[in-house]
Amino acid sequence: MNENKIRLAKYMALCGVASRRSSEALIIKGAVKVNHKVIEDLSFKVGSEDVVELENQRINPENKIAVALNKPAGYLSTAKDDFKRKTVLDLLKLEDSCKARLYPVGRLDYDSRGLIILTNDGELAYRITHPKFMVPKVYEVKTGQDITAYDKNRIREGMIIEERELTVLDLIAKKLHGDGSLVTIKIAEGRKRIIRKVFQNLGYSVLDLKRTQIGGFILGDIKEGEYKILNEKQIISLTNKTGAPL
Repeated sequence: MNENKIRLAKYMALCGVASRRSSEALIIKGAVKVNHKVIEDLSFKVGSEDVVELENQRINPENKIAVALNKPAGYLSTAKDDFKRKTVLDLLKLEDSCKARLYPVGRLDYDSRGLIILTNDGELAYRITHPKFMVPKVYEVKTGQDITAYDKNRIREGMIIEERELTVLDLIAKKLHGDGSLVTIKIAEGRKRIIRKVFQNLGYSVLDLKRTQIGGFILGDIKEGEYKILNEKQIISLTNKTGAPL
């Protein structure tokens, strides 16, 4: 590790403890010690010579791993569930010691499918999810009714959802055989169930919702329920601010 000191929360993210934001919450809670002293100052910096402990367990930077999973419906996007429901980690066939350090990046609700990233790299998770980095995500939405040109324009122009405007970067809609449309939509935020709320607010039923892309990384041929361990080039593509065109 570079001898230059870095903020404690960033160090914790590099150790795979949690995202930088979640690490800051742990610091404020008083759960972190540096050189055996509780630190609650978010501006505090540490280096490789310091002993950092989380809940009295020493933490160190570790080898980073990022996994792209094609999540089926019926799995929770969480590392563990108190009610013993199936989580995305149940789909991984990694060694337990490796799997235990991974956590999902961002949200993909229980009924939704598609691309989700699992990693022990808190800095990567921060760059993918924090709104300031504007990393685009692409979703395919199957509606039960034909979407009108008027409603497509409403979505493109920016709808107000829960008192905040949703900025849509791109949108394409195709008529399905029979009733319904397949809408491909690109956004750069991750509010809970935000895509479903857009269509439900317009009176459309959402029959299926699938995320196909994060940044410049496309789900591609990863089969549902399966995953790929990403190489360095693919990891870098996750934080591409423009992504691939629709």
